[in-house]
Amino acid sequence: MTASTTQGTPADGADAPDEQRSREELSADFRAAFRHHPGGIAIIAAASESGPVGMTASSVASVSVTPTTLLFSLMRSSRSAVAVLAADALSVNLVNAAHADLARAFADSRAPRFTPDQGWDYLANGTPVLTDASASLIGHVTHTVELGEAVVVVAEITEVRRGDPGDGLVYRNRAFHVLAEDGED
Repeated sequence: MTASTTQGTPADGADAPDEQRSREELSADFRAAFRHHPGGIAIIAAASESGPVGMTASSVASVSVTPTTLLFSLMRSSRSAVAVLAADALSVNLVNAAHADLARAFADSRAPRFTPDQGWDYLANGTPVLTDASASLIGHVTHTVELGEAVVVVAEITEVRRGDPGDGLVYRNRAFHVLAEDGED
């Protein structure tokens, strides 16, 4: 008896060398494409059993006004992500150019977070909220979808605290950039 294969697919189900190379090329091209696509910056924060947790994200997007929902993605391997997913509540703090150093700190797991000089306030349930954010969106996770190494999170927002929008802060090509109010960089 002979094993049958379809063209380009080994009988044992392993990826063919050309197919694996194509996936690697696709991944590299995908990363490069998004590296040059600017994204707004938010700091996602929550309370955990061991204290406040947070991370910088450029994947936040509004989903619906009714109900008020947004989505973002997290890397499952991050300790902060695990804590955010387990929390009863979270805050998505939209930041502006004045928060560039804070965004850098929350993007680096070794940097100090939630220090007294960073401007955090805490809700009765312990959820951290950035007091001078462009806006702080407070709510809870309603849905998650695991995709590869990431988790897409949908959160319902139950409170919005608006602040000064200031000049925008975007992430592009592995760096933070100011997006001036008049559109000049």
